[in-house]
Formats: sequence, C-alpha cells, structure tokens
Amino acid sequence: MSSGGRVDKMKKNIAWGALSRIVVMIYSFVSRTYFIGILGNANNGINNVFSNILTMLSFAELGIGTAMNYSLYKLVATEDIPKIKSYMAFYKKAYRVIALVVAVVGLAVMPIIPHMLTEEDIAGAGNIYAIYLLYLFNTVCSYFVSYKYSLSNAEQKTYIFTNINLIANLACQTGQLVMLFLTQDFFMYCCVGAAVQLIQNLATNWYMNRLYPYLKDKDAEKLTKEELAPIIKNVKALVISRIGSLCVNATDHIIITWVISATASGFISNYNSLLTNVNGFMNVIMNSQTASFGNLIASEGKERQYVAFKNFRFLTFWIYGFASIVLFTLMTPFVYIWLGIDKTWWGSGYTVTAVTLFLILFNYYISGHKTAVYNVKVAGGIFEQDKWLAFATAIGNLVVSIAGARIIGLPGIFLGTVVATSIEVAVRPGIVFKYILEQKTREYYITGAKYLAVVLATGAACFGLQQLIMPPQVLKACTETGFWTRFAGLGIRFGALAILAVVIPNVVFYLVYRKTNEFQYVKNIFGKMFGKIIGKFKKKRA
Repeated sequence: MSSGGRVDKMKKNIAWGALSRIVVMIYSFVSRTYFIGILGNANNGINNVFSNILTMLSFAELGIGTAMNYSLYKLVATEDIPKIKSYMAFYKKAYRVIALVVAVVGLAVMPIIPHMLTEEDIAGAGNIYAIYLLYLFNTVCSYFVSYKYSLSNAEQKTYIFTNINLIANLACQTGQLVMLFLTQDFFMYCCVGAAVQLIQNLATNWYMNRLYPYLKDKDAEKLTKEELAPIIKNVKALVISRIGSLCVNATDHIIITWVISATASGFISNYNSLLTNVNGFMNVIMNSQTASFGNLIASEGKERQYVAFKNFRFLTFWIYGFASIVLFTLMTPFVYIWLGIDKTWWGSGYTVTAVTLFLILFNYYISGHKTAVYNVKVAGGIFEQDKWLAFATAIGNLVVSIAGARIIGLPGIFLGTVVATSIEVAVRPGIVFKYILEQKTREYYITGAKYLAVVLATGAACFGLQQLIMPPQVLKACTETGFWTRFAGLGIRFGALAILAVVIPNVVFYLVYRKTNEFQYVKNIFGKMFGKIIGKFKKKRA
C-alpha cells in the first residue's frame, strides 16, 4: 500500500471516529446525569466495579487478538485471501473457546461479589447477582463476533467498527434512558443493555459476512505448525503482559470499592466518565495508526519507519498534552456545575482534590504519550522481548496503591498507577528501538523530557488562571442549588476559563514547535483533511 493510501485511510478513520465520539460524548453525559439522579452514586459505583471485574476476566483472551492482528497485516498488504481465510478460521475457533472460559470464570467469581460491596450498596442495587449475569452475558456474547473486526482493522477500516458501535451505543443509551424514566430500576436498565448487545452482535455478523463473503467459505485450510508457531509464541508472551496490564488498568475502582466503598467508586467514576469520553477522541487517532504502522513495517525501510514514528509521537504529545491541561483546568469546576455538591474526596464526596486530579491526569498524559511506542511494538510483533514488563508494573501498582490507600487515602491509589506507568514509559522504548526501529534512545528521552516540561509549565499557568477566575469560594457559593442556578452563576466564568484553557496550550505548543518537521507533517495531514471537508460543504451549499 502506498503512503498516500495509508494517510487517506487514516484520515477517513479519524473523521468518522471524531464525529462518532462527539455524538457519543454528548449522549453519554446526558445518560449519566439521569442515571446518577435516578439511581444514585452507589449504583453508579457498582456499574463501574462490575465493568472492571469483567475487564479483568478478559485476560482469557490472552492476547490472541493482538497476535492475530499482527499476523494479518502482511496478508492484507499482499491480498493473500486463502491465507486470510485460514487465519480467520483459526481465530474464530479460538474466540469460541475464549467465550467459554470467560463464562466459566465469570460464574466462579459470583460468590465473592457480596464481599466487595457494603450492605448499603447491595440494598440500593437490588439483585446484584442478576445484574452481574447481564454484564457477563454482554461480555461473553461479544467474543462470537468481535474477532471479525480484526480483518477490517488490518485493512485500516476501523471506521466500520466506529459506525456500528455508534449506532448501537445510541440505541442502547436511548433505550436505557426510557427504561430509567419508566421503571427507575437498575436491573431493567441492564436488561436493555443486554438486548442491544445481542442485536448488535447479530447485525455485525450479518454485515461482516456481506463485506467479506469468503469468511463463510468452508474450504479454509488449517494453519500449519510452522504458521501456528509464531502465534503461539506471541500469545505465550502476551499472557503475562496482558495480565500485568489488566492489573494496572482495571484495579483502581476495585481497590477503591474494597478500601472505601462502591459509592466512592461512583464519585470517582464521574471524573473517569469525562476522561473516557475525551479519551475516545484520542483513541480515534491512535488506533488508526496501529494498522498504518503494521503496513509500513511490512513494506518500508527503517528510515521511513523512524520518521513516521517521530511524527506520530509528536502528535501524541500535542493531543494528550493539550487534553491533560484542559481537563486539569476545567474538570473540577465542571463537576461543581454538573453535580453541585460541596465535598472533596480526600475521604468522601463528589469532587477530588487538586493532588488526586493531578495524579490522574499526569498518568493520563504519560499513558497517552507512550501510545506511539506501544503501537510500533504491536505493529512490529514485539511480544516476547517485553513480556515481563507489564508484570513488573502490575506489582508496583498493587503494592503502592494498596499501601498508599491505607496511608493517605485516595491519592495513594492513583500514585500507584503513576508509578506503574512510569516504569513502562522508562523501559519499553529501549526494547522497541532495539528490535524494530534500530535507533538509539537518547534522542527519544531528551525529546520526551522537553515535551513534559512544556506541558507542566503550560498546565501550571492554566491552573493559576483557574484559581483566579473560579476560586474555591466562588464554586462553593453555588453548591446545593439547582443546575440552572449553578449554570447561571458560574457559566460566564466557566466559558471564559474554557476559552483560555483551549487557546493557551495550542498557542504555546505552536510557538515552541512551529518550525519542526514533525509539526509541518501533522499540519499538512490535518490541513488537507479539513480542507476537503470544507470544500465538500461549500459545493453542497453552491
């Protein structure tokens, strides 16, 4: 595939993904607001805890999806349909086994669920076993179809998943909102989600079979031992890596629930909800790059790969740096306007302290910034060389998080996550640079330190403006009032702060990096993409 083809597909994935995320973000915000208002933060916390438990259970996938995606990149680039059929047939069988394992392990986990929740949490939720079974059903069903997305993703057509997921998401949240108003029942709310998930799986299976009719062929040859060997080797390496990553990324809410309460987890999830919606935009761009790197590695030399990596890394710095600064500046004022409760979560409440929020967003930035390295690792099939890294980060996360929670409360949990992510950020680049890019890492670390310094300095300036424009006494004066009263009292201040928080980081980043090759590349891509959109709009109006 030519570089032009890679860029054009990346643009399409980004455009469709961005549109999808805007719609989902607005709708999910409305849905969460009514969910909290009708069912309360305890049920909100249980919702997050169950989601994290099932995320942990997904370790059964064992990285087969990642290993298979890597195997498909070259086959898609060479259009080797017979081999694609063979790999997809194997993938299908593997995921059926995975679905069975998740179902069995998920059922085995049920007896410990009551011990993770307080009596108050359980009383407010109703039949927690029935609710958990619906979550488990959603997870297990997804494995019967999700493997087919690997083929479209390898072809750099992630917009297919984006569009299907957008339709299903809107249908699900609409149905759940209606059910909330009609029944105010958590179980019925979950039933709607399970029904939509089932319909989505059936529709996806039908659509993907039409898009790739050869997937229905029964003549796919079995993979040889030689072809299976690298997959098995990579999967074995990914087992440890995946379990470690899950221990880092899916345990915060579980630890909060165990050490504090599900209600506390629900309060923190208000911040995570905002972060997740914003991160959806980031993932649109980041995920579109993995397949592009896979194709690049399969068809281009090391020099081209390294240039592409530096361009993508600069893009991650700009996007995640900008998002981190905006979120650090605006999240707490937004939560005050949204929920209007004057409490802080050093121990209890709806908002978190500046220290906790800084740790959450510092981890968000360095996690996002490492995406460039991780995408090259996955695209290049580097699984064996760093298999113990995630395990080491998991130990660091659990030890620091649990000890920190006992000593200093909530900030200690997120301090553990920062420690774990920092270990990965420090070690993984050396592995990827050695085995794929074949470059020295000195420039990488120096550039990364400069990027971080710019983000921290700009973030400090914006936080200072927040304290001037929306100081704590102004926020507290509007608590315990209606939403529209809070909005009227704080809206103008928040709007002014939002404009500054958006403009200042972009101006600073532009002034510092406008003359670099990386900036010119990114400017060219997005300039052409938005230029085409504006051009089409003008033609329609004409």
